[in-house]
Amino acid sequence: MSDDFDFGGGVPPWGRSAAEYEAFFALSDVPPSARILDCGGGPSSFAAEWSRNGRYVVAADPMYRFSARDFLADFDLTAAQMLAGMQKARDRFEWDYYGSPEDVVQRRRAVLTAFIADFQSATRSGRYVSACLPELPFLSKSFDLVLCSHLLFLYSAEFDAETHISFLRELLRVGREVRVFPLLDMDGNPSAHLEDIIQTLRASTRVELVPLSFEFRSGDSKMLRLAH
Repeated sequence: MSDDFDFGGGVPPWGRSAAEYEAFFALSDVPPSARILDCGGGPSSFAAEWSRNGRYVVAADPMYRFSARDFLADFDLTAAQMLAGMQKARDRFEWDYYGSPEDVVQRRRAVLTAFIADFQSATRSGRYVSACLPELPFLSKSFDLVLCSHLLFLYSAEFDAETHISFLRELLRVGREVRVFPLLDMDGNPSAHLEDIIQTLRASTRVELVPLSFEFRSGDSKMLRLAH
């Protein structure tokens, strides 16, 4: 784990908005009829926002076994750690999109509020599934597109290459296409696993590194796209 961002070995509840997903997953080419899985999104508001606009999105994360109260209780500590880390490592980031570390925290709080409102809603209709890689409770090819945000490659110190491959193969089992962002590790360096994983998957999968217009951490401007 990065010296600037220390969460005690866990994955912090730090959700992103639909606008952020649209930027770092380049979602402008996704048709309205697509069935989408957000795997490992935690308290992101993507599923809530896109579902509100009539899109089909399911979110899967082991965090969903907890209550909204648990998410709220964890947020302030996470926000303080994130703010301190961003301030300490400020020169590792491009601030055109967010403005400042304080603005990032404010956005995350708004995302959490939107997530909780949907998570507690009586009309969420199975949108949030408590599930953990590498065994997801979905039939093969259940989704047209699977998104994995801020989990794989970011936590390269916690998950070895073999674990990454097992996770990605499970995402490919349930989805026709998989998009993963970011590809840098927690220290802001290219994941040590990325090249070997690409070579392994290329035997059976179409693999593409897609340039993005979005860049927050310096140099973090590509996503991984996998398809059958």
